[in-house]
Amino acid sequence: MTDLAALQDRLALALLAGDLDALAPALRCGPILAEEALSVHRNTALHGLVNALRLGHPTVDALVGEDFFDQAALAFARKHPPAGAWLTGYGAGFAAFLQTYGPAADLPYLADVARFDFAVETVAGLACGVDGPPLDLGEAVLTLDASLTLLALDYPAAAIRDALDRDENALARIDMRPRRHVLAIWRLADGAGLRVLSPVSAAVLAALQAGGDLDAVAGDESDGALLQTEVFAAPFVRVAAKSL
Repeated sequence: MTDLAALQDRLALALLAGDLDALAPALRCGPILAEEALSVHRNTALHGLVNALRLGHPTVDALVGEDFFDQAALAFARKHPPAGAWLTGYGAGFAAFLQTYGPAADLPYLADVARFDFAVETVAGLACGVDGPPLDLGEAVLTLDASLTLLALDYPAAAIRDALDRDENALARIDMRPRRHVLAIWRLADGAGLRVLSPVSAAVLAALQAGGDLDAVAGDESDGALLQTEVFAAPFVRVAAKSL
């Protein structure tokens, strides 16, 4: 990091924290008191960051309510300002922050809900129908949708989002006990598609994303039908026979 970039980072952190002493060397006197000018600028910047986090984490917002979300988002923004002015994708570390955020200690599933939100919103912003690099499988060539994201979770974040779209009774019926599972998320024309994967299908797709070495994750013959449905016939996978 250059000296200028390091200085900019320090000033950004000082602004968000309201540390006037740290900002004093970079200020020039004017008709408005520095404290007043900084307060306005700081509140505007923080409001923008909170709004960006809210847009990227709609389920978290709906689950905990506006006041709780605002406080958590403000605490995150003060510690983790954006690296640039473009806020699309801001909040990649919000889920990890929520894991250690004291007021969320009684909501162990909240971090996974944030991970799910961020993945869905990120995928929904990608281009639709773009193929990743082709993978040679011998007799066929396979391509994964470039938007495909595999997300490992312990809590039923997708079910929580669906329940919030219905009613509170649906939310109360969800089994919140932790249970490891992997979701496939990919871009659709009108948003993001979602599927729960079996462990073997998740392992095969991860191997394909890593370059196509399936030997290390090869299952037994009983997995064949499952892989055909969840992987090779999935809407985010394209398989074509090689030309002779």
